[in-house]
Formats: sequence, structure tokens, C-alpha cells
Amino acid sequence: MNFKICEDVSALGISVAFLVIYNIDNSSTDDLLKQNIENFYTQFLQDYPPKCLENDVNIIGYQKLHDSISITDKSLVASPESLIKLLFKHRSLRSINFIVDTYNYIAIKNKVSIGAHDLKRIKGNVKLCLTRGNERFIPLGKNKLQPANKGEYCYIDDDNEILCRLDCRQCDKTKTTTNTKDCLFIIQGHKDISTDIIKATAEEIQSIFRPYTTNQKENLLKIL
Repeated sequence: MNFKICEDVSALGISVAFLVIYNIDNSSTDDLLKQNIENFYTQFLQDYPPKCLENDVNIIGYQKLHDSISITDKSLVASPESLIKLLFKHRSLRSINFIVDTYNYIAIKNKVSIGAHDLKRIKGNVKLCLTRGNERFIPLGKNKLQPANKGEYCYIDDDNEILCRLDCRQCDKTKTTTNTKDCLFIIQGHKDISTDIIKATAEEIQSIFRPYTTNQKENLLKIL
């Protein structure tokens, strides 16, 4: 599998880490990790009131990135901001599965966009390009095609299927389940998030999942 960022997207100042981790036990339950995550959320809510979102460089950077390509749909909010708002609303996050729960926690902690995709459901290679408007996209949890707008930066596989729309909405096709073994994590920043932060976030993901992988195949990490 190869990964590519098209020149028109690179010009926006986007940096991305593509991380493949093989043979994860996604049915795992780690009570200590769960408790650590809940403790982090409790402390986060105490230390980070809602007004902090308005001045957070990482959050503002995603908003500016959307503005730079004339995104006007206010429902398209970068995943770190939307997760933090969910945390404000519910005081915790609903458990989905081991992979999702863990990367959601890291995304909030680092205020960086992270997505995860079941590798076996991705067709061929993955590129991050501006859309032409003819791509296929079925959002997570839906079963009907949603029209693809022209000029949005999206992650697209060789089936011309959008895996993730902007840094906001993943597709249903590649969602992770408890049966997911091989997983592609996509960690995406913007011009105000350094490549070092993107790399460190990828390494943190690897570190957390290392005890829950049962194979000797080396992880694949590519930073573009």
C-alpha cells in the first residue's frame, strides 16, 4: 500500500502521518487504560473550559484550513473540536471499541485529527487530494451515498471512495469493528501543528497498542 499527498493539498500546509498497525486485538479490554482515560477526561474538563476552544491554536488552525478552501458548511467541524464539544456535553465519551476509544482520547489530549480504518476494507492505495466531485462517499453510520463536493481535501482509495471527508467525517466502509485486525491510522495536522507533533502522536499510538498486537510484522509509518 502506498500513500500520497497531492501538490494542491501540500500547498495548504497539511502534514500527515499514515500509520499501519498489524494484528491488533480490538476485542481487548484494559480496565486500567479505561480508568486512565476517564481520569484524563475528568481533569481535562476541569482545566479546559469551553471558552478555551476560541483561543486554542490547534483548533483555530483547522478552522482556518477549512476557510482556506471556502468550506461554508458549519457542520463540518474537525474531529478534535467535535470530540471536545461532545466531551463538554456528555462529560465523557461513549465507548465504541478499543481502537476508537483509544484514538479519540489521544485526539483530544493532543488536539490533533486522528482517524482509523480497517485495512482489509481499503481498496489499493490512499491519496489525500482535492476532490473532483465524482467520488463516492457513504458517511459513517449511513447506507446512502452523500454527494461529494468539488475542492475538498479528502482521503481517497483506488475505488474512488472517500475514506475521510476533510478531517471531519469518516466513511462507513472502512469503520473499525471488534473484528478489525489490521488498522490504518491517519494523523493529520495543519500549518500550525509541527511535523514533530504529528510524528510524536503516531509514536504514542504505536506505544499504546504494542501490548495488544500478536504478530511480528513491523508497523508501517509514513509521514508526508
